[in-house]
Amino acid sequence: MKRLVLITLFMALTLNVTSQETKNDTIVVNGDKVEILINNNKVKISDSPNGLKINVFSITEKGDVERNPYYESRYENDVNSVTEKKNVTINIPIKPTFIKDDKYVTDDKGTKIKFRYFEPIYPHIYYAYSAMTHPITKNDWGVPSLKANSFEWGSYIVQFDICHNKRKSFGLTTALGISNTYNHFTNSILGTSREITNGAMELTYLYHIITYDIPMPDGVENHTMAILNGELEDSFLRYWSLRLPISVQFQWRLGYNKMALSFGPEFEWRFAMKSFIEYDGNKYLVSDKLAYNPFGVNALAVLSFRDFVIFGRTGLTYLFNQKRSPEYVLPVNIGIGFSF
Repeated sequence: MKRLVLITLFMALTLNVTSQETKNDTIVVNGDKVEILINNNKVKISDSPNGLKINVFSITEKGDVERNPYYESRYENDVNSVTEKKNVTINIPIKPTFIKDDKYVTDDKGTKIKFRYFEPIYPHIYYAYSAMTHPITKNDWGVPSLKANSFEWGSYIVQFDICHNKRKSFGLTTALGISNTYNHFTNSILGTSREITNGAMELTYLYHIITYDIPMPDGVENHTMAILNGELEDSFLRYWSLRLPISVQFQWRLGYNKMALSFGPEFEWRFAMKSFIEYDGNKYLVSDKLAYNPFGVNALAVLSFRDFVIFGRTGLTYLFNQKRSPEYVLPVNIGIGFSF
């Protein structure tokens, strides 16, 4: 049977080629292999004890041949199989139309994508710019000004798929993450002092070096001359966080690349928050008794393209304790990472 198929296909292609004005090297026969050039296509037929194999390749304007065939037919062990390259049509504005996937389902509305798997897209490792917003001005001491080198690094170590639909295109995810945040201030020192409240309680605030309109925080008495003489090189806040997001996740394909979007609340537990100053190449602790809120709630959005991730996070609760601090600020992050 396979010999008959080979001979018939060979004769048909030969007649088709000879009917056109072709070159002498249009047909190449090498043992059990036959290669035929037809316009911008190359047909390769090979025979073996296992069966007959037919591949059709595309030839570019430069004369190069695509590495992978766009049509392949096999006749092995009395089993005939055909594979074709799948294509995607993109309209303007970009609106992908999916032809078929390796796994698909058909219902009354037609063929729809069914993904092989559904996995959370939180970054396993990330780096982000860290900032603070001031949505409501309740104090007279100004908005904290941050340097451009304020940053956060972190990782969502373990990730879980809570549930998803049958097509694996929509579901709920969660994860457990850890992060380390640094906020570098411009001409300010974050600290605490009892002097403002007449010793009733310690108050956490940003001391503005230029204005000197409030008392200097506790813990910097030994560095007063360096601060007043302008020798201060850096002032920053550092803390750690454990994070627990719960997100709604959608995923789709753009061509052969999987994309996904997730968003939802994120619960955060902050700990080991400390403020520092630095000058003469040395770092000094200002306060490790800052009046911060250890528990916070954020809004988290994540967009992934294959393994690359872009995310944004904004706090929904204040970073500092409003009863012991006039700094009504929300933490904000925007960063990139990778999900392996």
